Amino acid sequence: MQNLRRILANTSLFRMLDDRQLDEVTAATQPIRASTNTCVINQGDAPKGVYIVVYGQVKIGFDRKDGSEKTLAILGQNKCFGLGEMLLDRAHLAFVKTTTDSMLLHTTRDKVLEVAKENFPFAQELMVCVGRQLYTLVRDIESYSLQTAKQRLAGYLLRQSQYQAGDCVELIASKTLIASRLSLTPETLSRLLHDFSSDGLISVTGRRIKILDYERMGGMLAA
Repeated sequence: MQNLRRILANTSLFRMLDDRQLDEVTAATQPIRASTNTCVINQGDAPKGVYIVVYGQVKIGFDRKDGSEKTLAILGQNKCFGLGEMLLDRAHLAFVKTTTDSMLLHTTRDKVLEVAKENFPFAQELMVCVGRQLYTLVRDIESYSLQTAKQRLAGYLLRQSQYQAGDCVELIASKTLIASRLSLTPETLSRLLHDFSSDGLISVTGRRIKILDYERMGGMLAA
């Protein structure tokens, strides 16, 4: 229990709780250890609370009519999901599956809402998390509608370089999963990476991509 409390205290979502609130949240939290490709949430499930990734990775997506999957998000350590559905008390529209062996934490909806009523910084963090997810969704819709495949890939690599704080980007998932995230086929993604490399924009070593020309790559987004 103390280990669980310590993990919660170090998450971005729960870090501003006082000792009593942290104890209450710990008591209302269940650790979930899931192997690769475990379905944590099914489409249509009722919202039962908020989930946090302690380690591992999950993908959020939905099944297309042709049987394929569309990936909406890929979330790693310290990321949360299920907030929007929990706050609206609406069924989940997308599934959540692990992409590798993972440990997740699930905190009940009732306890999250109870603590939010008495702790404004926590309630504010909930709003920030939901706002960030909405912003990402709108940005993605814009890119799918208005940007070329090259622009989508360039934007993705530039954002990842900011998140990972360096000019070398480590692909966070398989090329198939990233391709789905960018609304590309795996074949198109591989071809674009080859084209970028041939044009001197990047160098590729396994899953590591080094951005060689930020200016030209950024210029692609303005074209």
